Amino acid sequence: MWFYQFKLVDRASISNCTKRMLGVFVLALLTGCATTASIKQIDRLDAVGENPKILIMTPDVKYFLLTAGGVAQPHAEWTEAARRNFSDSLEVYANERGIKTIRVDEDELTDAEIAYQKLYSAVGTSILVHHFGTLKLPTKQGSFDWSMGPGLKEIAKEYGADYVLFSYYRDYQASGGRVAFAVLAAIAGVGVSAGQEFGFASLVDLQTGNIVWFNQVAVGVGELREEEGARVTVDALFKGLPES
Repeated sequence: MWFYQFKLVDRASISNCTKRMLGVFVLALLTGCATTASIKQIDRLDAVGENPKILIMTPDVKYFLLTAGGVAQPHAEWTEAARRNFSDSLEVYANERGIKTIRVDEDELTDAEIAYQKLYSAVGTSILVHHFGTLKLPTKQGSFDWSMGPGLKEIAKEYGADYVLFSYYRDYQASGGRVAFAVLAAIAGVGVSAGQEFGFASLVDLQTGNIVWFNQVAVGVGELREEEGARVTVDALFKGLPES
């Protein structure tokens, strides 16, 4: 079973520049990904108690402005609106399907839970690149056996949940200068990104740490800064989520 070991590190130890460049690098690796793709290891939810409960981890949603030179600059106002609409739409999605959920406010997360959120972004990106993308891992031979480790049992005890739902979404909006540069590059026969958005979500069994459902969207399906667009995006990103 594939899992990551990690240590809690000081947030300031990783430069913002490195994070932004990593985002752009991931965009390049995802070029070979399908528009949408999903993996389901279970058909229905199981429960330790009477009814299965899903812990909703704070969605990791961020917006960036892609400059003419290709630098991804974080956009706080866009990100705030997108996060709010995404979370509200996810709550509606769960209620409409009768899915019992437990929500945790971002400011109430423990250090360990924050670390698991960061871990998930690394694991999820690895799945996109190495399972759905072009850089296949020969040792896996196409099998889907990804895990976040058995340490998640502690979170199960804390919240009385059976599963945890992680979500990750990035939107790189091209500036006017970037669009103009892309047009000129196209005329010259060179392909240049004029922005991209993609996301992925996973359902993890808290007893084993295994990822039992994964879905990804690699093109824009809805504008998260708008309520209706967020509903469309959430419906696409969580399509096929197992129910009880």
